[in-house]
Amino acid sequence: MMGKRSVLSKLWLSFIFALGLCGSSFADEFLTQQQLSSPEAVAKWLQDNPEGRDRKVAEFFFQEGTRYKQRKYWSAAAKSFGESAIRYPGPHVLDEYVTSNLKMLGEIRGQRGGTQLGVNGDMNNAMGQYQSALAADEILHSLSPEEATRVRKNIECLKRYLHTQEVHRDCQPMKFYGLTP
Repeated sequence: MMGKRSVLSKLWLSFIFALGLCGSSFADEFLTQQQLSSPEAVAKWLQDNPEGRDRKVAEFFFQEGTRYKQRKYWSAAAKSFGESAIRYPGPHVLDEYVTSNLKMLGEIRGQRGGTQLGVNGDMNNAMGQYQSALAADEILHSLSPEEATRVRKNIECLKRYLHTQEVHRDCQPMKFYGLTP
């Protein structure tokens, strides 16, 4: 009886160990939300996963995000676009994600009396996500020239804001966030 328990115990430990190894490989399949703000991480992931991961689920979340966006449910839209982006961080989904995120954060900021707390962090994060959209486009070539120009303008206006702390009226991300001069 003692030998049987020992074998079962070893089998159980082997199973737990194997499950842990599988769990870490499953986690590596997708990007994290934080990595969506890292152009290098997005570009590397797309190079390593040219067909994406779980594209059907990514497309489902993108469609859900689009529906929420049409209803102006920014929190749900940002969540859905984010879920899509971690599975396949194409430039269009990253652009939708950052836009929805800024609108959601702008609503929250407005509800809290327009506080300036966290603005720089939010803008820095948004700038990283826009840069990730351009990095994704360098690999996928799916943005039109006009879309790529718009994303570049968004990056430049956020850089300008972070450098000067001045809100310019032509800065679309700042408008999404609810900050206007």
